[in-house]
Amino acid sequence: MASDAQSLPFQTASTTLAPVEPVPLRPDSLVLARAADQAPGRSLLRTRLFVVDVLAVTLSWIPVGFAMLGGSAANRLAPGAAAAAATLIAMQGIGLYRSRLCVRRGDELWRIFLSSLWGAAAFVVVQWQTSTPGSEVLAAMAACVVLTGTCRWQFARWLRACRADGLYLRNVVLVGANEDAVALYTMLRSEPELGYRVTAVVGARRGDPEWDDVRTAWSLADIPSLAADTGASGILVVPFALSSAATQQALAVAAGADLHIQVWPGFRGVGSGRLRNVPVSGEAFFYVEPKRSARWQLAVKRGIDVVGAGFVLLVTSPILALAALAVKLEDGGPVFYRDERVGLHGETFRICKLRSMSPDRAPSDALQALNERTDGPLFKASRDPRVTKVGRLIRASSIDELPQLWNVLRGTMSLVGPRPALPGEVSQFDDDFQRRHSVRPGMTGLWQVEARQNPSFNAYRRLDLRYIDNWSLRLDFTIILTTVPAVISQALRSLLRHSRRGRSSGSDANSVA
Repeated sequence: MASDAQSLPFQTASTTLAPVEPVPLRPDSLVLARAADQAPGRSLLRTRLFVVDVLAVTLSWIPVGFAMLGGSAANRLAPGAAAAAATLIAMQGIGLYRSRLCVRRGDELWRIFLSSLWGAAAFVVVQWQTSTPGSEVLAAMAACVVLTGTCRWQFARWLRACRADGLYLRNVVLVGANEDAVALYTMLRSEPELGYRVTAVVGARRGDPEWDDVRTAWSLADIPSLAADTGASGILVVPFALSSAATQQALAVAAGADLHIQVWPGFRGVGSGRLRNVPVSGEAFFYVEPKRSARWQLAVKRGIDVVGAGFVLLVTSPILALAALAVKLEDGGPVFYRDERVGLHGETFRICKLRSMSPDRAPSDALQALNERTDGPLFKASRDPRVTKVGRLIRASSIDELPQLWNVLRGTMSLVGPRPALPGEVSQFDDDFQRRHSVRPGMTGLWQVEARQNPSFNAYRRLDLRYIDNWSLRLDFTIILTTVPAVISQALRSLLRHSRRGRSSGSDANSVA
């Protein structure tokens, strides 16, 4: 073991081992690591995303030429086709098919806008002999941005769902095995929708209980062979688990093996929006923006709550009335369900929802066998036998949540915030997680839009604390803008499923008759 210890300068509680010269890489490891980066799944995803972009861009530009121009079909088709081609070429050149960019929605939308400018320029150039109404070209460009952005957002939702089922995951080697590395591994394992699968850990000894499910190695020289053997295309470095010399050696070995390199600085709870790249003499430095919540921002948030809740309640009142009538007619029980929740500063309040369960429901120990959230105090059962037929529909479409708008107007809840928790759940939260009660609970939040279907309590806890530690009006707007189309699409899917079930039941009845 002494030779192994000298080959890897990991930091320990007692000493920091001296660095050694990098070990030459085996040619077969290099080839296999490069092959892993070109896995069929990644190429297939890029192809599917390109097809989505082609459809969105074509439907944005080509109809404009037919609507605006006269002459033959070819003359009317040419400007729109040129604009679509220029937009797609610009999207390729500007990096819109790189995975590290697609996860940053703001940058993605900005680059889609820049690409559409090239499309507008191509449209005007091809149609230079004819005066082109600028307003219609701008309208087509705006349609291109909106349609392409929406399609990509739907693609991202589909991809997250696939990854939650274990598909299209990127295999990586984790370098480092301290407490930070365990936290990172737990996050990636419990949230597969993030897109990573840790297949090996460098710096862990065989038999360590934290790494029972993955390959382990002690020497940095094993990175290329581990990557080749497990199909990993990159490494995740946890620098606080290594000495400075070990970090440099890990980067050199991975770069020599043509592996992707990502470094997690270990700033738990610090969102990327608070990090600023501030180089010092060419070296990479990060500045962490202080967490500030000015009173005017809190006042604006409350104003948005009141105006938004009042507007949504007014617009959805017909839907709410029909849903309430359906709940009443199904079994004659009460329309609303009121229950105690823990809110701001740990004070309890009564939450209001449309009733979705049978009136005589009673908690049963047998229901615990149906609980899909097995690693924490939360309870969720997709096939809860207490839910009524109408209840399933209003739950799937989130209509049962609409009465909570009254809670928002009264000030016990907000439009955006952590999920309102039950007192029994709160009693099991640790001291750090009790910080979630420093803000009002919300109808929607970061956990709801990013990991609502994830059964892991770790995801629930991490995202709630991330929201609290990085709150801003911009983050609230982003969550609202993500929630609205998600709820609408979910409602449409639930209605479609309901109508299909109705038709299949009718056809079955006719066949029996």
